[in-house]
Amino acid sequence: MESEDIRRQLLSHIQSYKKSTILLEELAAFMSGHDINYPSFAETILQLEEMQILVGVKAHGRNGKRPALAYQYKIRRVFMRQGHLQRIQQHSAQFHPSINLDWYYGQSEDTWNKDLTYIERIHHFLAMHGLPVSEVPAPERSYQLTGDEKWITDGGGRVVLERLGLWSKMLIKPVSDPLMWAFNPSLETSQSYQSHLIIENKTTFQALLTGLSTLPFSTLIFGSGWKIVGNLEMFHLQYPVQDVQHTFYYFGDLDWEGIRIWHALQVKHMVKLAVEFYLACLEHKGVPGKQNQIRSEADLAACRTVLPEAAGEQLENMLRNGQYIPQEVLGREQLLAIGRLGVWNRRTQV
Repeated sequence: MESEDIRRQLLSHIQSYKKSTILLEELAAFMSGHDINYPSFAETILQLEEMQILVGVKAHGRNGKRPALAYQYKIRRVFMRQGHLQRIQQHSAQFHPSINLDWYYGQSEDTWNKDLTYIERIHHFLAMHGLPVSEVPAPERSYQLTGDEKWITDGGGRVVLERLGLWSKMLIKPVSDPLMWAFNPSLETSQSYQSHLIIENKTTFQALLTGLSTLPFSTLIFGSGWKIVGNLEMFHLQYPVQDVQHTFYYFGDLDWEGIRIWHALQVKHMVKLAVEFYLACLEHKGVPGKQNQIRSEADLAACRTVLPEAAGEQLENMLRNGQYIPQEVLGREQLLAIGRLGVWNRRTQV
């Protein structure tokens, strides 16, 4: 191991050591398992003495070797902290001006050392290319910065970039999963107005799929819970039909979670509530369950604005009483009958 690596290893252990004094044999034990000779180890300990992080306890003497080390040391954490801050300051002066290290001043040296390799690679990229001017997918940017295409998505890279104040400046395009959807072969893709139905759960999706050719929807899209909020961005790439006005409808469970998903879709993608399906569900009684879901008054209020007044009130009372209605309450024939209604092709449908 190089001297700098030995010092970092020792400092990491010393920082987590709870007592105010430490024996030389304990310091040596920290390095067990590493191929380090005595001169290299002793040189590092003497460096820590010079930095006043370790102060030999005179009463216990020194070991008599060359170079000689104290049998016991006092740990002066205030100097250890100062050295850590000085190193951050030195790097800050050397790094690209877009890199902000302020977050690290309040963190442990372990955290700093863990991120430093990546910060150095980011610095080299910025020094050579400057800040990006065009948006690229996360794997591509990740490879440019570190040589690892999964660092941003799977290796904690986004967190590091946020710590450095660089996340928004890196112009990283989100990479969404492909949409899972079925195409209606009975409809012309050239129609200037097309509607699409998003279904939250598999059972209802499969039931409607059996009669898709009889429905007015150009596609039937499987929502898979919250995934649809991000994945719907892929629609225009997977369905590149030009000069078409697309309208999306959502049908999910009548519970807090389902309503939150729909409202997130409405805000982000202008997705409409599939009102006729919800009204049919409300003809059934709610059942107890799903008590641990997040309750959002804003999402409920948004849902009530697009339902008839009586239906909105019924939905709210049911949810506040700890009940819900799964979309599976509607059987295949009823689902298809509702789906065939001409209301889905009215451009003013809420």
